[in-house]
Amino acid sequence: MRRTRAYLEATINPATGAYLLPKVTVKLFGEEDQGALVLGGYLREAYQEAEAFSLLLQQRVRGAGFFKALLLRRMGSSMEAGRRTMSKLLGEEPDTPDDEDEDDAEEETPPQAGRPPQGASDFKNFTDAEVTSLRRCLELLRQGGSNDPKLEALVGYLRGTHPGVTRSWLDLGCILFSQYYDTVRWIGDELARRAEFSGMEIGLYAGSNRSGVWREGRFQRCGREVLKARVRAGELKLLLGTDAASEGLNLQRLGTLINIDLPWNPTRLEQRKGRIQRIGQARSEIWIANLRYRDSVEDRVHQVLADRLESIHQLFGQIPDTLEDVWVKIALDEEQEAHQLIDRAAATRNPFDAKYSRVEDADWESGSLVLDPLAVKDLLSRGW
Repeated sequence: MRRTRAYLEATINPATGAYLLPKVTVKLFGEEDQGALVLGGYLREAYQEAEAFSLLLQQRVRGAGFFKALLLRRMGSSMEAGRRTMSKLLGEEPDTPDDEDEDDAEEETPPQAGRPPQGASDFKNFTDAEVTSLRRCLELLRQGGSNDPKLEALVGYLRGTHPGVTRSWLDLGCILFSQYYDTVRWIGDELARRAEFSGMEIGLYAGSNRSGVWREGRFQRCGREVLKARVRAGELKLLLGTDAASEGLNLQRLGTLINIDLPWNPTRLEQRKGRIQRIGQARSEIWIANLRYRDSVEDRVHQVLADRLESIHQLFGQIPDTLEDVWVKIALDEEQEAHQLIDRAAATRNPFDAKYSRVEDADWESGSLVLDPLAVKDLLSRGW
């Protein structure tokens, strides 16, 4: 038996006279074209330089297009994630696996999007031109400092000062999601330093024993169960999380959500949203904002998906995972192929949905007659 959220929200329970599932609607922010955040000055030049480096690499390394998608995805998460990536590529800091939680490492490799080059040396023995490009990008990012439009936007949402926002999201409780640990860690550090957030605690929910709380400007590690309990008790109203927090976590005390970046797999968006759109949510409407830089790969993917599938709201839970390929196609400026992927996915209906999308009324009380426990035991006791 399968009963979808839409069915449960639209069907009256005859025993109670109420809907089987109280409806919690979603209001999205920043979805229009003007909602993309403008990269200016050093940061815009840095993003363009990252694209220029990727083109240089494509000229000599087979499969470098896949690498380009990964690199621009990091740049699109936050400028801090971009800085750390450039430093690692130049060997200025150890290449440790701190970009994503070990819980979610599979997200780094879309299954159908092509494969990275076989020779690892191709990504260590850069040419002089490639090294020059990497150093220029890193220097531009350092000159940009902490002046990241995503940081300013999420502060605006939290304080209720962002255009189109009518009240403080912090008052309603908020979770901020990113694919990358270094993005959420940096944002937490920056928020903890700001006077407007002094005196409040900020939680970080991540994998690999890296969860904790900022208290009086200092980060202290703690277990994830502690964070869950404090959110349930209403003691923690601001939580940052990697996708380790996108499954098995009940955060219905929080009423708002900010996606700092957009994941490869669209199912992740549904999983993130499901943390607050669930039974026990006291509000009839939750608010969600999706942040992206204008003219970035994220922005171009967002435009293509929204244009072809009417609105980003319809994407939640309804896009096949094969659309992960769209990221790489857009990064390679192969927009026509990206459109074809989307059209194929939109025209293909899941066989399970086709067969079970209707739930017929049934006398479920008669189930014991159909599945008589003694007959079942007798049947299962026989030899094969």
